[in-house]
Amino acid sequence: MNKSKSPVAGYVAFGTMYYEPENLRMISERAEKQLADAGLTLIKTDPVYGEDTEPERAIKELKSRKWDFLFVNIMNWIDTRGVFRVLHEFRNEPMILYSLGGFTDHEGKFEEKGTLISPAAGAGSTSLRLPMELWGIKFKYLFNAPDTPMDIEGIMSFAYAAHTMKKLRYSRLGMIGFNDMGLYSTGYNPTRLRDQIGPEIESLDMLQLKTKMDEIDPADIKKESDRITKDWEYPLGKPKEHVIEKAIRMYMATVRLCEEKKFDTISYKCVDGVDLEMGLTHAIPSSLVADAGYPYVDENDLGNSVAQLMLKYISGKQVTFLEHYEHHPDWILLGEDGYCPGDFIEGKPQIKDVSTVLLDGIAHCSNMKKGRMTLACLSEVHEGYRMHIVTGEGKERPKWVEMGVPLPSWPSITFYPDVPVRQILDHVQSQHFAAVFGNYVDELLDLCYLLDIEVVPDVR
Repeated sequence: MNKSKSPVAGYVAFGTMYYEPENLRMISERAEKQLADAGLTLIKTDPVYGEDTEPERAIKELKSRKWDFLFVNIMNWIDTRGVFRVLHEFRNEPMILYSLGGFTDHEGKFEEKGTLISPAAGAGSTSLRLPMELWGIKFKYLFNAPDTPMDIEGIMSFAYAAHTMKKLRYSRLGMIGFNDMGLYSTGYNPTRLRDQIGPEIESLDMLQLKTKMDEIDPADIKKESDRITKDWEYPLGKPKEHVIEKAIRMYMATVRLCEEKKFDTISYKCVDGVDLEMGLTHAIPSSLVADAGYPYVDENDLGNSVAQLMLKYISGKQVTFLEHYEHHPDWILLGEDGYCPGDFIEGKPQIKDVSTVLLDGIAHCSNMKKGRMTLACLSEVHEGYRMHIVTGEGKERPKWVEMGVPLPSWPSITFYPDVPVRQILDHVQSQHFAAVFGNYVDELLDLCYLLDIEVVPDVR
């Protein structure tokens, strides 16, 4: 997987003083190497064997630096009082409770050759699981069989979920305007969102955007336009220069607002806002804003702003949003009206002039890449939040148009989900999905568990 940043784990191993400390240290170091090789950064403390001073030493060392979750490595049967002294101190942090498998003695160092040596981590870890649950600790209980590698896939899924949970606490969602078209599927309670998931929300108005657009030096726009448009192709003929210039100007102004406000995502009030009042269509500016590192979604869709941010933090990849256009029992036509981030374009960008139907504007008609995709939609419901997760295969789009718009087609895919389309439509929450290439279902499930988000998984 292409991950943007290594998760950080606080790491503590627990054993018993009745086994040789050097043997347990050796076992712990083997585990540490596997975790580091998998991409985890470890904030380590020496193994804890008793309940006298070692728990306090471990607590102090683990508090010395920040980490995303606590990796609790149970190497053998343990004195639970010493373990729980440490776990109780960090009970509000996510944890992995790990039961480390034994090994076969092939050298006769411990017993006869071929003997399975069990330090009895199964006994130690099972003695902890229920008390951890009763304390309300958010944890994942994992293990590996004797003589097998650690469950790296399960560990890293939880690691990226915990990493994402921590990043969401410091994220900021930006909007130009609010509640485009009065949509009921896009609104959010900012107090609940900040409390349960973490991001802040700030809405700017179109006057702020217009003021920022007017401040940009035309020479800077010309330089940026030359860079961006050098690979563009125009199947319907090249648009007028002032049309391209205005789209570039809006993109640059939006990025500057995102930088000043420290936004992590952005959304336009597009239909009733930018498109209606500012004399251009939002499609190209929003695509370029996404390429600048700020995931974008139409229509002030706060839920899918958050869902995109989750997928970005989990995957380290560029993300997008997709809209429903047509449904078939076997597939869904998913696309967007002229929007497409760079990592989703197959071939060179194809730009068409839509001034005759969409004001003075240009839009993508680029072909989208194909492949396995994870789709997610986050919505506020009666008791909190619900995430709808869908997996499937994106394939070639048909030749199609949105009524009143000339060919070539909008960026889009024929999406073949892993479950029947009827099942998806029984669970659908919005006109939009957040989307990323690859399979990130396990990470999303772990993240939703950590954040107490209800999940509807339409996945394979």
